[in-house]
Amino acid sequence: MWIFTSKGMVSIVRHRNEPQLMMVRARQPDVLKTLFPEEKLLITPDADYRYRMEVPQSDVISALENQLENMQYDNFKNSIEDHDYHTACSKVWSVMYHYQQDMAALQEQPLMTQVATKYDPLTQFLDSPAERARQHRIASSPFTEDFGGCSDNYRK
Repeated sequence: MWIFTSKGMVSIVRHRNEPQLMMVRARQPDVLKTLFPEEKLLITPDADYRYRMEVPQSDVISALENQLENMQYDNFKNSIEDHDYHTACSKVWSVMYHYQQDMAALQEQPLMTQVATKYDPLTQFLDSPAERARQHRIASSPFTEDFGGCSDNYRK
């Protein structure tokens, strides 16, 4: 499970050898230290997630409940203070937005077209009106390097 907080993203999976524990992993350590200040930080330089913590499942649930109970923002990306993390989250937002658009377009096609047409996401993505509009918004934005295609990231 991927969880994006205002401080960072974590990947949570069941511990392979200790079923009562969860392995909480991150790309940077601060989010783990914020969520689980009492736990030992493990550094795994050759793993896909460099930073990890072995956390009891009940503590993971409590930390996630705490995040939800204390949430004050009405726009997630605008709650992110770290510029690089904001840029990364904007890219994730954009990829998932295009996934949504592609799936909606496929569902709107007649059944015969769906069967006969090979799904080519890149071609559909580049030819979509939404992508052309997004490219226009990015080109006209003063924040082109971190705009991410989301019209609510910045108010003009």
